[in-house]
Amino acid sequence: MATTRGEGAGDRDVLLARLAVATAAAGLGLWDWDLRTDALVWDARSIAIYGLTGQPLTGTVADIDLGIHPDDRPVVQEALDEAIVDGDLLDVEFRVVHPDGGVRWVSALGRVLHDGDGVPVRMVGTNADVTDAREAVQQQFADAQRMAGLVTVAEELGGVETVGAAVAVVTRHAAATLGTTGVILCLTEEDGSGVTTVVDAPLDSRTVDRVRRLPADFPLPMVDSAVRGRAHFLPDLEAAAAAFPGGVGLWRSSGVRSGCSVPLRSAHRVIGSLALGHRVDRHWRPADREFVGALGALTAQTLSRISSTEAAASAARAVARLAETLQRSLLTAPPRSDHLQVVPRYVPAAAEAQVGGDWYDAFLGPDGATHLVIGDVTGHDREAAAAMAQLRNLLRGITWSSGGTPAQVLATLDRAVQGLDVGTLATVLVARVEQSEDGGRVLRWSNAGHPPPLLVDVDGGSAPLTGHDLLLGVDPTRPRRDHTVVLLPGSTLLLYTDGLVERRGSDLDAGTARLAQTVQRLVRAGVGLDELCDRVLATVPRHPDDDVALVALRAHPQQVPRPRAAGPVAVPELPGTAG
Repeated sequence: MATTRGEGAGDRDVLLARLAVATAAAGLGLWDWDLRTDALVWDARSIAIYGLTGQPLTGTVADIDLGIHPDDRPVVQEALDEAIVDGDLLDVEFRVVHPDGGVRWVSALGRVLHDGDGVPVRMVGTNADVTDAREAVQQQFADAQRMAGLVTVAEELGGVETVGAAVAVVTRHAAATLGTTGVILCLTEEDGSGVTTVVDAPLDSRTVDRVRRLPADFPLPMVDSAVRGRAHFLPDLEAAAAAFPGGVGLWRSSGVRSGCSVPLRSAHRVIGSLALGHRVDRHWRPADREFVGALGALTAQTLSRISSTEAAASAARAVARLAETLQRSLLTAPPRSDHLQVVPRYVPAAAEAQVGGDWYDAFLGPDGATHLVIGDVTGHDREAAAAMAQLRNLLRGITWSSGGTPAQVLATLDRAVQGLDVGTLATVLVARVEQSEDGGRVLRWSNAGHPPPLLVDVDGGSAPLTGHDLLLGVDPTRPRRDHTVVLLPGSTLLLYTDGLVERRGSDLDAGTARLAQTVQRLVRAGVGLDELCDRVLATVPRHPDDDVALVALRAHPQQVPRPRAAGPVAVPELPGTAG
């Protein structure tokens, strides 16, 4: 792009260079549409995103239809028309079809520019390929649903009375969630000399007879897992041959191409192994390994219960631990920031085999802003756990893809709850920390029926952040509001679920007041944020009736020098906010 030399030309070159570096790092394409002439100027990255590299283009906005999926052209046109008429932002996602037939998802963001008379004359914006991000969100959602389904497995295994019935339950769920073609259960003999097997797989009778009893040194991964307690995840025949060369012939004759085996442990020893087989190659992701490990733990618990009445009590405790593991698997590590400290905590309810709907989330958005979420789905069962997983992942995806305010995110989530027939009620609070125009921080939040967060300043003065709207799942047409408050250096923010303040036989307001007094006292004493959270949780009964989730944030003083500028720099307000 040519640059006119003269006063300020060097600054413009620097700005253009910075823009080029930023857009390249973010994988963004740029475009500029003249609304008066329909001329469209877009860079090579945008053209590549649309799959139009090397194709003849007219230089007008009509060129975009060459790449957009025919079914999505009306959606894009409607979004463009709305942005121009309303004089607002463009925000639309759609599919494009590349010359090789591949379909990709594109996110287009744009802003309408007006002349001195207020007439829209241009629209400028960016394009981004969001296919991988959408697939990642879908995969996270599928993994969460799969983990939630373990509660159903636990319930079904709790009702079986024989080893064969237990294997049938495991086979059905493994096939449904992992696509496996068969299950073999290995039981370690008391003297450790070998293993016996229970086969639920489409194997011929000769192969079944060959594996009915195997010596302890037989070169198969399921035997090694049952005897030595080691897990194996083999993606293909080549990996199997490298790890167990003496047993790969049996794999080939059975039709298995990939598989895994995990040890089954009782309270004191390895009692066997659980082996799953595929007739295709498979890459075992960490989430797959975690799921198979949990499935093996449930199988081991069931075998112990069947073999001894004493093991029944330990099986119930193990299921309770699994329930906690399920919920913890949906909780994330806090984001790291030089000047914002985030500390989360979660305490499960005392009831065994109960999965609650409490959750928290803390993450950085695409713009670098820190997002905090606290929520509570009604109920304490597998439906609550599944709904909680859906809401958490939907909210993350909406926040990341839309860049909207907390109120806009909650409104979109509420519509998704109805549109996807999630069928649940939930209280959720979404907050984000933003940079204010004077270089300070602003906390912006929206509350869907959740207990109000507590904000404590550096001197120990506190106030609940009141103002809430209807909880999710009731009426998605009801408006939602954003609220803002200045986040002063040294201040502490506490988001929590009602299990932290509710006590049997005690008033909820009294519990909230006790919490405020405790946090005030700890802040005045200069207690660090990690210790503060631990001491707050120490006020909860040792065996709480309800789950407790909390997220604490402390705003440390910023030491980032403000850039010098020729004039005032405006920080754009997020669209659609109301304080």
